[in-house]
Amino acid sequence: MIPLLVFFCAALTSAGTVKWDAPSPYDPVWLASVQKFPPAPILNDTRLWGWVYQQDVEFRLFTRRNPFEYQVLKINDSASLRESNFDFNKKVKVLTHGWLNHGDSPMPESIKEAYLNVSDLNIIVVDWGNAANVNYILASYNVAGVGKILTDFLNHLIGEGVSMNDVHLIGHSLGAHVVGIAGAYVKKGPIDTITGLDPALPLFTLGNKDARLDKHDARHVEVIHTCGGYLGFASPLGHIDFYPNGGTRQPGCGFDYRGLCAHNRAHMFFSESIISDVPFTAVRCENYDELYYQGSCKGTGEKLIMGGFDIHYGKDGIYYLRTNAEKPYALGDLDPT
Repeated sequence: MIPLLVFFCAALTSAGTVKWDAPSPYDPVWLASVQKFPPAPILNDTRLWGWVYQQDVEFRLFTRRNPFEYQVLKINDSASLRESNFDFNKKVKVLTHGWLNHGDSPMPESIKEAYLNVSDLNIIVVDWGNAANVNYILASYNVAGVGKILTDFLNHLIGEGVSMNDVHLIGHSLGAHVVGIAGAYVKKGPIDTITGLDPALPLFTLGNKDARLDKHDARHVEVIHTCGGYLGFASPLGHIDFYPNGGTRQPGCGFDYRGLCAHNRAHMFFSESIISDVPFTAVRCENYDELYYQGSCKGTGEKLIMGGFDIHYGKDGIYYLRTNAEKPYALGDLDPT
């Protein structure tokens, strides 16, 4: 979660564009303090004020044999892996939280529980709370360091016999950029799939793709945008980009001047999609411009389910859908326009 943050939506004032009801900045001191700092660094660009040590990041294993009590896995420690409940015959889901969160936060907890309700998997929660529970500027600079440590962990799994074809990385907010960096630098890649849940926007730019989640960080990258232009990216970042309710404001969030409610809808939609009998059915747009200028899209007629247990290989594009204002959020196969 990202409290006390307000970011301006990119100016959408040209003729015919959608007015996204951008909030006024209620915290100009914070906004000014962020804007005076350079963007978040890439992995090889170290800064004196960035700090992350291996002991600041913990890898917690959950399986159906231990759905509530985690086992700690350690980099370059074969015993911690071999003596754990890790099953080399099962898929691996790696969950990474965002700013001011930790391994017990709602994002990893809800998604972990949903997956284990559906299938017996290796769920690894990356707890980087020590580096995330600092001011946002420092946390954003810590992303590269945490991504490097996650890369080292994935390389350790490779050395123990795990194929990256069986690995799916899922990150929310700053965590989406953590998994992007890890996917970009892993040795015997590519990672099979990355899912970015409203990747954080403040201090990240489209041009500096080496510091953020990018479609080249895995064989297949999906992104769910729910607070685009404020706390999350509005621009497409993946092979598939979903825009629930237009991707900026979310029904049921009220005024939401901090953006918190909309920002967190991404992981809430995703966790529900894993276990829901009602699908999050989306329609494919002609392109991003159709969504940008109209706020919705009639699209091509093609439909795709957002989230869920299956991966949507080969369905690249921009997708729009509507949701309910409260749980359960999925509307099923209704006309999303």
